[in-house]
Amino acid sequence: MAAFLQARQSGQVAVVPPVVAEIEYGIQRLEQGSRKRALLAYRQAQLLSAIRVLDWTPEASVRFGAIKAALQNSGVLIDDFDIAVAAIAQAHQARVVTANLAHFSRVEGLDCLHWGA
Repeated sequence: MAAFLQARQSGQVAVVPPVVAEIEYGIQRLEQGSRKRALLAYRQAQLLSAIRVLDWTPEASVRFGAIKAALQNSGVLIDDFDIAVAAIAQAHQARVVTANLAHFSRVEGLDCLHWGA
């Protein structure tokens, strides 16, 4: 992932609130006062100061509902946080960069790329 980020120009990469929440969850699960927790919290702060966080807009909420309903109707539902990532990306006309293309490719019309590409 570091190589992917280093190969991009400033402003080309953003993150969405569900990803920030997942990172925070991972940090909060670690032992209070541990070196690993402190290091990850520091890295999170560095990351969030270097890239922007896309807003969860009303359009993203509409897209969330449409994506979830379509996936449920097709019988290939994915996790709500992943649906939120897709919805926010679509609302901002952004590409999702992921290690799980098979998972995100279930969302019709979602522009996604494997981060190793």
